[in-house]
Amino acid sequence: MSARQIVESVRCAIGVAGLLATLPGTNIGPVSRTVDPDKIERIWLRAPNWLGDFVMATASFQRVRAAFPNAHVTAGMRPYLRSLAAGADWFDEIVDTPRGGGLAGLWRQVRALRRRRCDLAIVLPNSPATGLVPFLAGVPLRLGYRQGRPGLMNLGRTAPVRRRFWQRRDGPRRMPTPMPQYYHDLLDELGIPAGGQHPVLAVSDEADRWVAQHLRERGVADGQPLLLLVVGANFGSSKLWQPQNFAAVARHFQGRHGMRALVLVGPAEVELGEQIAAEGDALALTAPVLPLETLQAVVRRGALMVTGDTGPRHMANAFDIPVVCLIGPSDPSYTDYCMERTELLRKDLDCSPCQRKTCPLGHHRCMKDITVAEVVAAGERLLLRHGAASG
Repeated sequence: MSARQIVESVRCAIGVAGLLATLPGTNIGPVSRTVDPDKIERIWLRAPNWLGDFVMATASFQRVRAAFPNAHVTAGMRPYLRSLAAGADWFDEIVDTPRGGGLAGLWRQVRALRRRRCDLAIVLPNSPATGLVPFLAGVPLRLGYRQGRPGLMNLGRTAPVRRRFWQRRDGPRRMPTPMPQYYHDLLDELGIPAGGQHPVLAVSDEADRWVAQHLRERGVADGQPLLLLVVGANFGSSKLWQPQNFAAVARHFQGRHGMRALVLVGPAEVELGEQIAAEGDALALTAPVLPLETLQAVVRRGALMVTGDTGPRHMANAFDIPVVCLIGPSDPSYTDYCMERTELLRKDLDCSPCQRKTCPLGHHRCMKDITVAEVVAAGERLLLRHGAASG
């Protein structure tokens, strides 16, 4: 089945759901927003798919566990995110929800969820497919944002939108809200006690020991302040700052503060990371590319991070690490939280924020116009305020 056929099938199912929601005698229309925790025994919690969104949702995971201490919470998530839940008590069970699979994969998820006989589904992503699964599985209470999936969510709210799906793409589709607040507001619909919004991550002792040994073997002295450079090209070229600029930043902070610059990469960024390391006398952590459980252990050791709008930026927020963030094509309102230790650099251009993976105009000015001097100055301000490095 082609991608177009899959999309049309999902749209058809959503249309049927929206029609059914208007009919009398159905149980899929809106229900009372207050949920009695004592009557909820089994919960399906569909986690966000992207690393940054997942980290920004961790305070909401914690809030759900606190509100439903006796419920069995099953979390559905991308397989690569599993390790971030290690050591936390948010979930009793984790189920892989890999990307793709077409209608057959969707139906496998429906059947598996139906067997669990959940009382409540909490769906944090906004996609139609993630809302369709608990609807077809017959979960009686389904919490999620309703825009784009009428009838699928009978608990929740509709976020204000800037444009409809048929309108010309020009910036974000919905009105931007910081994602931790976005998730927190959704959970308010359950009538449960308020929670925090600061991300929560835990580093295992095993991961911390591995990182300590790995850095020693690479010549990094114990206690040496670490400058973390995050390449951040995985989303697309629109978020990429020039490699020579990263290299210049590495040389500055190593020379002035005695820091050791570490270049953090994903599997598709190895060559780019090694180029930055070679030009900036830095150390690229590419052999091996760090999985998330050890990546977060490295991030926790950082004295300063320089990054685009990337997933590791939110890891740094979880550990209160100072961050210089080059926001580029992204709308900063989606991630406007934990800003006490963040210096946000952004160019106010007519075309920004576009939220595109590649620059639609071809000039890439939202990133190119951010200078090395601006990044260095922002980093120096953070180090001065938070005393994270010597020199």
